[in-house]
Amino acid sequence: MHILLKTTTNHKGILILTHKELPFLSRQLDKLSKTYYLFVHYGFNCGIMGHPLIKYNMISDSRCIQNDYIPFTSRNFLSKHFNNNSNIKETNQNIKLILQKNNINFSIDENIKNFKFIINTRATEFKKTFELLEYSLQYLERNVNDKICLIVLEQDVNNSYYKKIINHWNKNKHKNLCFIDTHFINSNNICYKGLTVEELCNFYKSSNVYLHACENEGESRTIHEALCCGCMILAKENMKGGGLDNLNNQNSILYNHKNIIEKMTHINNKYDSYTYNIDLFKKLNEEYSVDTFLNFIYKTLSYDSILSYEEFKDKSNTSELMFSLPAHKLDVPWYIKNKPTADILTIGQFEILLNYIK
Repeated sequence: MHILLKTTTNHKGILILTHKELPFLSRQLDKLSKTYYLFVHYGFNCGIMGHPLIKYNMISDSRCIQNDYIPFTSRNFLSKHFNNNSNIKETNQNIKLILQKNNINFSIDENIKNFKFIINTRATEFKKTFELLEYSLQYLERNVNDKICLIVLEQDVNNSYYKKIINHWNKNKHKNLCFIDTHFINSNNICYKGLTVEELCNFYKSSNVYLHACENEGESRTIHEALCCGCMILAKENMKGGGLDNLNNQNSILYNHKNIIEKMTHINNKYDSYTYNIDLFKKLNEEYSVDTFLNFIYKTLSYDSILSYEEFKDKSNTSELMFSLPAHKLDVPWYIKNKPTADILTIGQFEILLNYIK
């Protein structure tokens, strides 16, 4: 749940639910809708549940087939740090410090982009993390001078899939694979586990290509983080959902399990002629997209007859929308300790929300 705008005696507020919250809160929508406009953010490629009291469904571009579907998801509000403006020497010095701080022994050249490929993914079967590790090792066997960065976001260490990945890595370690298990990095950051946004951006900016393997994506924020940082994308040809929305022949290549190594070589050769898309960056970066989003709401919900745009913008909570829309921002009063997200899924949480939005 994200409170975009609090209600006042002069106007309704705006609440943005997650798709996970909607089934639980469906019986409470009538109460909420009396003083708030209700939106639903879809971060997963699932069916639009629909409800007459939901004003807008926030989904990926390719799924906007009705008037109440709008193409704004968490990937449209990426942090300003996801950009292509960097000094490569400074970027690599930052990477060295991150690796040293976390006792990861890996050689970094300060003067070039170090990684032919970067992978940033949770350790789950859904994300095909083990598959990505295998692709990386196979590629490095054939390309002995290249380097790959694989960031495995923290999972429960007792999870069998996580153990499978770690065991395979321990048996097949390669000097040119920078393997970062964020389980061992001390941080409260929910999205990148042990890495801050600023730290993660350095790894993207020192890489040519983002390698992705998930086959069903609601929006795929990581693909778009990488694009904003200057990476090309190598993604599964059978991927469903919004992950493919902004991919084209200029910025990506698609692959399957049989031709992956061939396609990895192909996209590396293609990278030398890649041109960064500044218009796509503006579509995805919060410094540009927040105003686009607020302007749309301001006019379509007739706030322009009540407030000036400056007043509306000042009252709207647009801080870290990339985290708050999917309930990944945990500093909210209804968050339950040790839960992976802040979705409102209990009566107790809902009662806290009601007290907070009065």
